[in-house]
Amino acid sequence: EYWQNSDRDVEILVTVDLPSVGGLHTTSYRVWGDGQMEVGGALSLPQADLPDLPKYGLTLLLPPELGEVSWFGRGPHETYSDRKSGAKIGTYRTSVEELFFPYIRPQETGNRTDARWVTLTGDTGGGVLVVADSVMEFSALFFTDSDLDEGTEPTYRHVWDLEPKDHVVLDLDLKQMGVGGDTSWGARPHPEYRLGPENHQFRIRFLPFDATSEEPEVLIRQRW
Repeated sequence: EYWQNSDRDVEILVTVDLPSVGGLHTTSYRVWGDGQMEVGGALSLPQADLPDLPKYGLTLLLPPELGEVSWFGRGPHETYSDRKSGAKIGTYRTSVEELFFPYIRPQETGNRTDARWVTLTGDTGGGVLVVADSVMEFSALFFTDSDLDEGTEPTYRHVWDLEPKDHVVLDLDLKQMGVGGDTSWGARPHPEYRLGPENHQFRIRFLPFDATSEEPEVLIRQRW
């Protein structure tokens, strides 16, 4: 469904049936003429006997030129919901390559938690500013989740077996389950660090960003 609200903005609503779990997922888009876009998601899962979710959010593919990343959240190293007490809230800047931590075996890597905003820019300073309506988790890598996950039949790959993509894979998540592994490895995350099969909602805004723009904190106050 879509609506033309005015000559300056349009809304699009995409509803997907999830028959295998008896649920629905709705994605909403609102696009303005100045390049801003707001994306929302709503997951409805009426059944209570489903497994936990690994994470819930958006995945976007961006041009490889947008290889410089800055954010306001926990850092500078990677963090997860149950592995973040040693990371301070602040403003950090690095590259997409540096966000990736090269574990010997490919696995989940590079996540940052409690982020209020993220920018991805290129050499000219142009790019995109992403703002969460509260906080979010994110990663920006040259690999997809499926690149890092061997599935149920491990082949014992190593990190040097991976082939980088020719685009930036940006994950913007409402939440991702914790790492767990209290018993050296294998233990599930504690309940407070899991993402249950419940109804979840998120909302994120994308703003054009270039070298002449105000700082992200100023833009956020002006526009959202």
